[in-house]
Amino acid sequence: MRSGLARMVGGALAAILLLTAAVAAATLWSDRRDRVRHESDMATGGLEARAIPIMIANGCSGCHTIPGVPGAQGQVGPRLDSSLADRVFIAGVLANNPENLIRWIRAAREINPHTAMPSTGITEQQARDIAAYLYALK
Repeated sequence: MRSGLARMVGGALAAILLLTAAVAAATLWSDRRDRVRHESDMATGGLEARAIPIMIANGCSGCHTIPGVPGAQGQVGPRLDSSLADRVFIAGVLANNPENLIRWIRAAREINPHTAMPSTGITEQQARDIAAYLYALK
């Protein structure tokens, strides 16, 4: 009888420990995600929270695969995912930094007339919001 009770208590303790670990991991992940979003917003002067509707309205998803953007499974342009923050260059020609990414998003053909990327003509703030979203993917 005691061994059965001991197993039940041990199982309950194991379940409590697993639940506690899961809650702690979720909290750490959420805190990290919030920190990354804040850092990307500060670096770009944008708000990543506004970017998805801007990207949908401007057809970004037609050419790029972008995590978190509905329908963004394009195969023409590069994947815009967590690897963007680690890339040395944007489009192979610009140093990867927020100001250059914002310039590229707005006026790619002014930088490289032969690129497939269109000059979007979106506002600077919209480009900042998109850049914040893309850098927050890391």
